[in-house]
Amino acid sequence: MTRSLLTTALLGLLSLTASAHSLWIEELPENAGVGVRFAEWGEDFEVSPGHLDSFAQVAGWTLDDKGEPQVFEVSKKKDHFFLGKVAAKTPAFAQAQFTVRKLHEDKPARAPIFYCRWQPEGAGAGKPAMTMDIVPTDKPGEARVYFRGKPLPNVEMGLHAPGKDQQKLTSDAEGFVRVTDLANPGAYLLTVARYSEDLPGFFNGVPYGITSHSASLYWVVTKK
Repeated sequence: MTRSLLTTALLGLLSLTASAHSLWIEELPENAGVGVRFAEWGEDFEVSPGHLDSFAQVAGWTLDDKGEPQVFEVSKKKDHFFLGKVAAKTPAFAQAQFTVRKLHEDKPARAPIFYCRWQPEGAGAGKPAMTMDIVPTDKPGEARVYFRGKPLPNVEMGLHAPGKDQQKLTSDAEGFVRVTDLANPGAYLLTVARYSEDLPGFFNGVPYGITSHSASLYWVVTKK
C-alpha cells in the first residue's frame, strides 16, 4: 500500500472514531430476520468493502423456549451482519470485536468491544446476558445498565428517538435509565459509548492498553 493510501485509511479511521457511530440489531426488510447494523444513527449504513470490515469477530444468539442461548451462524452481507430469524417476543443479542486502534502516540491502543440487544414488543423484562448490557425492565421505557454483572451507576448514555435529535441521559445511582417520552411510534436506540476499562491484552497478536465497551438497546414502539 502506498503512503497516500495509508494516509487515507488512517484518516478514515480517525473520522470514524470522532463520529457517533453505533452498532445495533434491527429487523431486516421483508421479514428476512434480524441483522447487525453499523452507522451514525440516521445516516447511511457502513458497508463491506469498507468500515464494516473493521469488525474482526461478530457473534450473535437468541434464546430458546427454556431461556437457553441459541447461537446464530453469522454471515457478513453488503451493509449488515446477518444473524437469522427469531421467535416472536424473543430478544436477540450480538457481541462484536473491533480491530485494535492506536490513534494517539501518547496514549495506549484501545480494543473496542460492542454489545447489542434487540428487544421485540412483548418480550418482557430481561436479564443481564453480556459483559455490558442495557437490560429492559417490565416498565415501558425503563432499562438498567449492567457491567460485568453489576448495575452501572452514573454512566453517560445517548438516546435516539423518532423525530428528535440525540438526547443525553445518565443512569441513576442504581443503574436505571428511563425514557419518559414514548409518544412517537418508530425505532428507539439507547446507547453507552466507549466506556473505558484499564484492562490490557492482545487481540490477533496486537497489544492494547485499554478495553473500550459500547452497548446498545434497540426497540420499536408501534402506533396504538
